[in-house]
Amino acid sequence: MKIALGTVQWGLEYGISNTNGIPSKNELNSIFSIANKAEIGMFDTAVQYGNAEKRLGENTTSNSNIVTKIGSFSESNCLEDQLDSSFKNLQRENIYACLFHNSNELYENKHLWKELIAYKKAGKIKKIGYSLYAPLELITLLEEGLVPDLVQVPYSILDRKFEPYFELLKEKGVEIHVRSVFLQGLYFMPIEELDPIYADIRQSLKSVQLIRERNDLSVLELAFCYVAQNKFIDYVVLGIETAQQLEQVILASEKKLSQKTIEEIKLIQLENKAILNPVNWK
Repeated sequence: MKIALGTVQWGLEYGISNTNGIPSKNELNSIFSIANKAEIGMFDTAVQYGNAEKRLGENTTSNSNIVTKIGSFSESNCLEDQLDSSFKNLQRENIYACLFHNSNELYENKHLWKELIAYKKAGKIKKIGYSLYAPLELITLLEEGLVPDLVQVPYSILDRKFEPYFELLKEKGVEIHVRSVFLQGLYFMPIEELDPIYADIRQSLKSVQLIRERNDLSVLELAFCYVAQNKFIDYVVLGIETAQQLEQVILASEKKLSQKTIEEIKLIQLENKAILNPVNWK
């Protein structure tokens, strides 16, 4: 199953449509129970996600694959200190992958890449890479010879800016994880109730709604399946707040979009692509 569980909501109040808040211990237990039954074993976390790493460490086993992210480096918050903290919080001596949270930090401090490679050679980290926001970041890092084992990028039915680079990444043997599949829940919100800041996206959301209605699909089914059916995608990182949400995602994953529906989605154009970046939702 391509599902990876994102954990930012487990340590921080996150997402514009999040009305559930940080999951309680009991809710988190229920989430893991369902995940285990569905054989979901990939998890995404970060040093910056509050106590998410610690909660993840308390609930996962040695068979779980954990991707964490590091960043905001300083003399008192160096790469080594961050990883030592992550290994302690996650209660393990090695992890599946470690990514630079901010690719600009990596570009400005290229020596950190060598430090991360050293952890890989020591068997502490299986894969190294970076999280990206824009294709230019990817191009810049590749030109510098910083070829990752794994990248994480935003990707959804309206945010398709990285699509042209998926094949290139696969040719280089890169594992691709995608996030923001639901645009922090924006796809689920009633169009007529959206804040004026989202005016540039309203028409595109209406087009998505029409496609959904014509194909008798829920928003969840359409948004998830479009991404998951892409042959280049290895994992879809989903922020799960409740056990019910995870159950719904698992059911949605059983659906399959027709090629016609996929092509209809690709015809949707959005002029102001900057609105797709949550940092601009202020």
